[in-house]
Formats: sequence, C-alpha cells, structure tokens
Amino acid sequence: MLNVCPSLPFTGKETMQKPLATQIQTIITDAYIFFTRHLKQIAVVCAPFLFVASLFDFVLAEAYKGTHLAIFAPLAFNLLIYPIYTAALIQLMARRARQEQPTSRELIIGAVQRWAPLLILKTLSVFLIGLGISMLIFPGIWLAIRLAFAEFHLVLFGVGPREAIQKSFEDTKKHLALVFMLLLMTYIPIFVAGLAADQVVQVLTSNDLFRIIVNAIWSLIGLFVHVVLFRAFMDVISGAEAPQASPGNDVSSS
Repeated sequence: MLNVCPSLPFTGKETMQKPLATQIQTIITDAYIFFTRHLKQIAVVCAPFLFVASLFDFVLAEAYKGTHLAIFAPLAFNLLIYPIYTAALIQLMARRARQEQPTSRELIIGAVQRWAPLLILKTLSVFLIGLGISMLIFPGIWLAIRLAFAEFHLVLFGVGPREAIQKSFEDTKKHLALVFMLLLMTYIPIFVAGLAADQVVQVLTSNDLFRIIVNAIWSLIGLFVHVVLFRAFMDVISGAEAPQASPGNDVSSS
C-alpha cells in the first residue's frame, strides 16, 4: 500500500462549499497546472507504455481485420498495459502531494506491485460500463461516474477491487453532477479531438508509424482526465471523514 501522508493542508472542503461552476473551474485549473508542470515526468513514465499500446492496437486490428477480434484483441492487450502507467501516474500525483521527488523507476516498480488488482478492477469496470451502455446509454454513463474514484482507492490505500468499487460509490453519491461535468468537459473533447487527429493523419499520409505516434500522443494528453478526477477526489475525501491515509494537494499547489 502506498502510504500517502495527510500532513499537508487540504483546500478541498473549501472548494466543495463553492458553487458547482466554481468548483469545476478550480479543479480543472489546478489539474492543468499540475499536468503541464509535471508533463516531462508523466511522459517519461507513461509514454513508452502508451506507444506500445498504440502499436499493438494497430497491429492487432490489422491482423484480425473484419472479425470481432479486431475490437476485442486490442482491448484485451490495452487492459494488460493500462494498470502500469495508470498506477504510476496515481502514485506520482500522490507522492508529489507529499512534496516528494519520486524517480520514474520507483513509480514503475510501485505500479507493477498493484498490477494484478488494478487489472481486475479495470476489467470489471469495462465490463460493467459496457454492459450498461449496451442496454441503455445512461446506465453506462452513470456507472462510469460512480466508478470514477475506484482506482485511486485501490492504488493509494491498498484495498481490493471490490472494496475500491464500494468506496467509489460512497464518494460519488453526493457528487454525481460534479464528476459528470468534469468528464463531459475533459474526456469528451479529448476523445473527439483524438478521433479527428487520427482521421486527419490518415488523409494526409499513409505512414502507419506516424499514425501510431499521433495516437500515442493523444493517449498521453488523455491522462489529463485522470489528473482532473484525482483533484476532484482530493476535494471529496477531504470534505468527508477522511481515512488515515489521504492524498495531499500538490495538484492544487504545484
């Protein structure tokens, strides 16, 4: 379990008392400052894994073109890699909250230690959200909101996938509008822009490697969503009965 020191003062309780629009502005601004300030280390830690994921997305999609595996094979491979760079990013945010200077090697080693439970959690999340979307769009969106903090609980506090899901449901119960708006204002634009960039690249060049690189870059930019959700997570848990170990707020002060 990553020991996240609670000694730094929280601003979350004050933020959560503000109007929703002000909360969203504060969270996104703080997340942007953190993301740009630490982009170099985020890229060093995460970009190699994102490039490999993008590469195999293309290779597997081409290998199984015209079959259901063209979708499911890349998804399965991404699920295997996702826990490493995600856990590394979460640890980076938490350790920076303690004013630490973790090395990239330390972050990756720590991420590998949480690989199996985070893989299980991510697989469950993808299944549940996919099931919800397959029935009706709104159940899938609702589940995505309720599961938004599960990964933070699992990585930071060392709980299992089931408990992480339960705690995320508890944390998001009174903050559905906040999490929904944050996802709407960050995930959707980045996702759409990524699709558009891929289409532009296909029109301008037939170089597959360039397309893979562009997709990896957009995946890196997509990590901003995790930073935004982590910043919201800090606010939520600081406004409630915070656990003994809770992340500080370098995301809002770095």
